[in-house]
Amino acid sequence: MTWLFCCPDELSEALSNADIQQGRRQALAVVLGQAMLGAIVAIACLAVWGPRAGASALFGAGIGIAATTLMALAMLRHGDGVGAERAVLSFVIGWLVKVGFTVAMLVVALRSPKVEPLPMLAAYAITFVGYWIGAARSGGSTQQRTMGRSG
Repeated sequence: MTWLFCCPDELSEALSNADIQQGRRQALAVVLGQAMLGAIVAIACLAVWGPRAGASALFGAGIGIAATTLMALAMLRHGDGVGAERAVLSFVIGWLVKVGFTVAMLVVALRSPKVEPLPMLAAYAITFVGYWIGAARSGGSTQQRTMGRSG
């Protein structure tokens, strides 16, 4: 993992307590955005197709929200001064937990006769929109902050 040490100033900056706190705020904003979008889809499914479709959509949104939360908790559980290798390891473990959880829950949902697949998958997919919006918003502020310090 020697590639981690190519830019020591950026790594130490990325692992500061202030950036960890900012990461926690961004993760919360992403999860809340996912929840709002999932609720909108669930309400629409309830209104158009009934309670079973609405509940299926809630379950699908819940899978996406829970997976994002698991990864955020794994990545952001450390405090100030965490080493780069440990931060990367937390990211990888968080991603593996997220993928494993998501696959397991989707299998359970798709095998259940009580879950309607289309509303469930639509609500799960809409959580990606919340994720992408949150990532796009935080990406801009990170670039701006980094560019402001290096110039």
